[in-house]
Order: sequence, then structure tokens, then C-alpha cells
Amino acid sequence: MKNVLDIYLKENNTNRYEVAKRANISEQTLSKASKRDPETYTAKTLIAIGKGIGATAGQVLDNLLAIRDSGKLYHATNISELRQKVREQEDEFILEGDYKELIQKIKTSIDFEDKYVRNDFIFPVFEYEGSALFRVLKNNSSTKDEKVIKKLEKDIVNSYKIKILNDSETLFRLKD
Repeated sequence: MKNVLDIYLKENNTNRYEVAKRANISEQTLSKASKRDPETYTAKTLIAIGKGIGATAGQVLDNLLAIRDSGKLYHATNISELRQKVREQEDEFILEGDYKELIQKIKTSIDFEDKYVRNDFIFPVFEYEGSALFRVLKNNSSTKDEKVIKKLEKDIVNSYKIKILNDSETLFRLKD
């Protein structure tokens, strides 16, 4: 299930951490809610989200349900958000940004007539540490801890299919 709450909060220029601070609700409560269908959110959670963004609980629920029923996906715009989505095993999300080095490496390292391109999805084939993925993650990450970056790279390679949408958007879909 897609993370409807995070999409909604991002549309309102905020995140779970900020809402938790403003509305006096635990970030853990919001994290648990984000993994569930909005119809199952408690009134307390909806009220807190509304307080955090300046909306009523009814408006929050209506907007969450509209997102749930739409084709909207979460758009990660930095490595920190990418790491969060990978850690939470988000079903599908889009990475936005100038990741041309990564995209070019994928395009040149995989033969597009190859069997891996079924359904337009590209199964990443990388050599660890020296890969373009590792370099992009390292160059764009706020952490310089190579162990953290290697773990993220490994998690992406092992868990996600990647589809290049254009020069600035890449779709990540959890493998079956």
C-alpha cells in the first residue's frame, strides 16, 4: 500500500516530524498510521494531522482518501527521503532530481534488448562500491559514512526495480 500520509504531508510542505511537533502527537503514531489505509485512522490522529497543517479532520480524511484512490506517488527529492522510503519498503515512489550519472550508467550497463527489460522495468546490475549508484548516493548524501551508503545501495539493488521516466525522474518499484 502506498504511503498516503507522506504524500499528503509533502503536498502541504511538511512532514511527520513537523506535524508531530506542532500537534503534540508522537512521530511513532504518525509512522504507524502512514502504513495503514486512511479509513482506519483514529479521530485523534486525523485531528492531530489537521492541527499540524491547519485543516479540519474531515478535510484531512477527504484529501487522504482522494490521494489513496488516485495514481499519485511520493516524490523523494533528496537522498534522505530516498533512504527513508527504502527503509520503510515503500511499494512505489519517484526519485526526483539530477541523477543523470546514475541514469546514464544504467542505460549503458544494461542491454535494452536483454531479457531484464520486461514491462519496461530495469533490474539494476551494479558492482558494489565502485558503481555509479554508490557515487551518486555518496555525492548527494549528507552523511559521508560509507557503510550507511553501501547499505542503502545494497537495499536498493536487492529490493527495487527501477524505471527511468525521464532525465529527472526515476520510478522505484518494490520487487515482487
